[in-house]
Amino acid sequence: MILLGLAVYVRIIAPGQSSTIPEIQVPAPLSSPGKATPVSSRIPTVGVTVAPTPTPSRPTRVYLPGVPNNLPSGPVVANAPVPTATPIPAPATRAPTPKPTPTRGPIRITKLGLGVYDSGGAMLSDLDEARPSVILLMDPTVDFAKQVRQMFPKAFIIGRIYATSQPLDNPAVRGTAFADRVAATAVPLKGIVNAWMSYNEVSHGEDPSNLIAYNTFQVAFAHQLQDHYGIAAVAGNDGPRSVPANLYPKYFAGAIEASRYFGVHAYPDDGIRSLRDPKAASQIFYYRQIHQALEAAGIKSGPFIITEVGLYNGWRGVTDDTSMAQDFIWYADQINPDPYVLGMTVFGLFTSDRWAPFNIAGSIIPQMLGDYNTVH
Repeated sequence: MILLGLAVYVRIIAPGQSSTIPEIQVPAPLSSPGKATPVSSRIPTVGVTVAPTPTPSRPTRVYLPGVPNNLPSGPVVANAPVPTATPIPAPATRAPTPKPTPTRGPIRITKLGLGVYDSGGAMLSDLDEARPSVILLMDPTVDFAKQVRQMFPKAFIIGRIYATSQPLDNPAVRGTAFADRVAATAVPLKGIVNAWMSYNEVSHGEDPSNLIAYNTFQVAFAHQLQDHYGIAAVAGNDGPRSVPANLYPKYFAGAIEASRYFGVHAYPDDGIRSLRDPKAASQIFYYRQIHQALEAAGIKSGPFIITEVGLYNGWRGVTDDTSMAQDFIWYADQINPDPYVLGMTVFGLFTSDRWAPFNIAGSIIPQMLGDYNTVH
């Protein structure tokens, strides 16, 4: 009888140990989608004695044809005992304390706002960035206006319906009819949009008949919108300095007293490249002259709203976006001392190129406006 010896080969494989904890990535705030902030790249270990970990089971070794098995050399011993591996203490680690995710502070209510001249989701990211306290919406869809209100529950929102023509013949009838047209959008948005404009930039200071007709139009518009539909009206919104300040009490007393709010536009003369240019002061603060004339005449107005502000032909190609944002922020600071001014809306935010020189989309302006409109 022939006895065959059984050779036992033992390979001890110790598990790898590492004290390196991988970098933790924390999602960035909403204003910077897709970015992450490293919390720490490495956490140092602390020399604390810990209980030995149990000896792990040995992994199954797989042999592949033509690949050396790397078996240990030396004499073959039958039924050799399997030596016990000396435990390697795992380094003690302290759980990393993650940094809090940076978030923007709450919205600060200011007089700095934004005019939005298209509806749709493309507008929402820039609005979220700018965090305006005053918002003008032109031809808003009902759903879009509701989204804006949900985003900015404390903002003052003005509505405007664009008119391809602005006739003033038979002005009382025209004013009533335009109020009915505005109401078709404004009534479903009661409680969402605070007040609505009528015509835009139709006054001419050299033509008294035009001023008289526009006053009649605005009075009819205000009465129909406010008394019949219960929706606030915004008078004025004339072209920049198109009417001498001393003519407002003479020609527009009825419209101003009938309407809950009064709108003005603020642009410097063509060729001025900054709102901060001293030559622009009498132009962009022209509303103060109007207010003084009304006060002197004893005419009471509702709050003023600067429904458009910017450079005469837009900022693109004239200055850079950082400087333009600084202009808007500076202007908001300058109107703060005027208690009768509710706020201003930058002209403006568009999805199309129809007003490309003025468009702040794709620039740093919304971000800088948002920094101003944030509690720090």
